[in-house]
This record gives sequence, structure tokens and C-alpha cells, in this order.
Amino acid sequence: MTIKNKTAQQLGFWSAVLTAIMLLWYAIAFGLYQPILHAPWLGMQTYADTFEVAPFLAWIIPCFLLPFCFLIMMVCIHTLASEENKVWSLLTLICAIAYTIIISTCYYIQMVVVEYNLVHHSTEGLTLLLFAPPYPHSIPGAMEGIGYLFMSLSFIFASKLFPGDKLTKWIKWTFLFSGLTGLIVFTDPLFPLPLVITLIDALANAILLISSLILVCIWFTKSNKASIHNALVE
Repeated sequence: MTIKNKTAQQLGFWSAVLTAIMLLWYAIAFGLYQPILHAPWLGMQTYADTFEVAPFLAWIIPCFLLPFCFLIMMVCIHTLASEENKVWSLLTLICAIAYTIIISTCYYIQMVVVEYNLVHHSTEGLTLLLFAPPYPHSIPGAMEGIGYLFMSLSFIFASKLFPGDKLTKWIKWTFLFSGLTGLIVFTDPLFPLPLVITLIDALANAILLISSLILVCIWFTKSNKASIHNALVE
């Protein structure tokens, strides 16, 4: 990895910080939403009557914002990659773009279509758009599956960009395992696993993601200091 672009270093740092904040916000809000998500299905009318906007938007909003922060971070990593690693960084970026398009669309639909119609008790045609049974065998479940597949691939490809010292090796392995544990969102609708295994994987994925982002923030900070030092020496 080459260190040569101060703008990419600074923008990369702040986008990594925001990505970590969005992830932490989502993890807390979505964890609190689990009783609602896994509540018995009593029919569309009952679901609409008991629908609460605040806990729903509490995790939908960070999910909508997260892809844009993530994409900017990956753009900065791609910019700083050496010519030798541009193939891996370009694959990283392509997958990040695909993830951003699919997932931002998924959650924008939830905010604009689903939330509005549930609040106004207009439920016709909403069944397959809900985060409720038959989720994940629904439109948002399918969009999440393919969207988070691209995010996972982006992390896996990005792990190839961080050989070297102790810090970059930690980034490499946390990126790699973040990608591997994230694949369950894609595979689970096709090959369902017991809920307890899914939750353990989700917890491991959250810890790995946040850890990797903290490490990347440190890497961007060290990279920026190294650039300033080199400029002063020159």
C-alpha cells in the first residue's frame, strides 16, 4: 500500500469513523428491534395497528447511511493502493459500489414506501416488502442477501491490500473474517441455519467489523502523520 495522497488519508479516516459509528448505531438499534422482528405473525392488519415508527427508523436510518460512508472509505483505500495491487483495489471498489446501490435502495424503500403506508394504514401490496414473515424470503431479505454479499466480497478483496507490518496484518485478517462471517446474510435464506448460530455469527461479524474499522482509522492516522513527516524532511 502506498501513502501519497493527503486528501485520501484524511477523507478515509473520517469516512472510517462514520462507518464505525453507523455500524455501532445499527447494532444497538437492531438488537433492540429483535423482539419485534421475531414476534409471532398475527396478520397484516394487526402488524399495521401495532407498528411503531421510532424503533423501526432507529435501525433503518443507519443502514441507509452506512453504504455511503463505506463506499467513500473504500474509494480512499483504492486511491492509496499501489499499482501492483490495483486489481484487488478495483475489485474492492466495484463490490462496494454494487453494495451501496442495492442496500441504499432497499432501505430507502423502507423509509419512503413501507413506513409511510403502514402509518397511514394502507397495507395493500406491502406483505413482501416488510421485515416480517416471510422475511428473509421477501424483497428486502433478497436485496439484503445480494447487497451484503457484495459488501463481504469488498472486505475480502480489500484484505489483499494490507500485507506488511503488525497493524496492516491485523487489518488484513479482520477484513477477511468480516467478509467471511458476513456471507451468512446471503447463504441463510438459501440454506437456513439455527437461529442461535445466525445470532452468534452476527455478533462475531459486528465485533470484527467495528474492530477492523478502528484499525483502519489508526492506519489512516499513521499514514497521514508519515506523509507530513516526509514532506517536512523533504
